[in-house]
Amino acid sequence: MKINFTKKQFETLFKMVQYGYWVASDTENNKEFSEVEQYLNSFAKDFGMEGVQFLKEYEIYDLSRELEDQLHEVIDEYEEGVFRDKLAYHLARKEFAEESQNHEYNQEEAFKRILELEEKYHIHIEEQGLRKLKIEV
Repeated sequence: MKINFTKKQFETLFKMVQYGYWVASDTENNKEFSEVEQYLNSFAKDFGMEGVQFLKEYEIYDLSRELEDQLHEVIDEYEEGVFRDKLAYHLARKEFAEESQNHEYNQEEAFKRILELEEKYHIHIEEQGLRKLKIEV
């Protein structure tokens, strides 16, 4: 089978594979992902991408620091968003568990209250960042 890509389509596919590979390889050593990533990287120069070079010593295609930094800007933004979402989620669940000791909620009320608490924490994190977050041990 043969698939044709424009330069723009290849660049988009390249980024998608790099983002996916970053996530997948962070949790496990995935040989299949690595093989596909390397195969795709081997075509980078054919599509005018200057940030990929073949390292003969290691027999791999590697990204330049500049290209890696560009890709990591998106990854860093994503990870920051996930962190904030999870923080709001867990803080809301914790507060709800404490509230639930003194108040009984039906399923609909519980769901609504948890969403309200999550929103409260999202707003707080957005406005204050983490500087006012206090953890007592």
